[in-house]
Amino acid sequence: KSFTVEGIAPYTAEEVIAASGMEQGKSLVFADLDEATASIEKKLPYTDNVRITKKLPSGIIIRLESTEKAFAISLSNGTYALLDSNLKVLEYSAEVPDNITLIKGAVPVKAETGEYLSFAQETKENKDETKDKTLELILSLTTAVAENEMKDINLIDITSRSNIYMIYQGRIVLNLGDSSEIPGKISLGQRVIVEENMLSPTQSGTINLTVPKKAYFNPSDPDDIKELVIYNGGEWEEPEAPQSETEETAVAEE
Repeated sequence: KSFTVEGIAPYTAEEVIAASGMEQGKSLVFADLDEATASIEKKLPYTDNVRITKKLPSGIIIRLESTEKAFAISLSNGTYALLDSNLKVLEYSAEVPDNITLIKGAVPVKAETGEYLSFAQETKENKDETKDKTLELILSLTTAVAENEMKDINLIDITSRSNIYMIYQGRIVLNLGDSSEIPGKISLGQRVIVEENMLSPTQSGTINLTVPKKAYFNPSDPDDIKELVIYNGGEWEEPEAPQSETEETAVAEE
């Protein structure tokens, strides 16, 4: 059989073909395309959306795209797993690279290169009923960030599931409260950031998004915001409870 590799990825055609596990000269009849696809994505983690088709009488076409680092999460051994937007593990690092969002507050039980994160401990007894609620929460946050095209998110912290927050540009805290209505809260938070940046692109403060469909921006000196002080100082602690609405200024409402 002959191979054709199409698409853009940081690997050579020879590397892609080798990773597929299929051999040139072998019959197409016994080629397991699903297995070959999974093998490429596992062995070459920076590949994405791999599709393999047969071209009779003896051709194989491998189409693929590339993915890139977007997030990082701390592992139990003190290193970080670098992830793409779908939370696939791309590589490991001793530190968080610049322009990568750190996810804090959960340690995965499985983080193998070329595979997706897992936080649920699966056993023979719970295999059919295990629900990875932590993964669902993180995906709801990262998906909403991507859909709203939010840039410069330094941190997503889910340590307290009743006080989830994100940090934007190291100067604005988005306090989301609990995990209810995450997409709407982040969408509204993005609107507030755009409005506040038009007024002043350097001001600091907290956006309280704990009440669905409402947002309150409290401008503050960065030294007065515990989350920012902790983030910039590198000393991670539990954040304080958000300020009451009466102490803040309402700036947006859906």
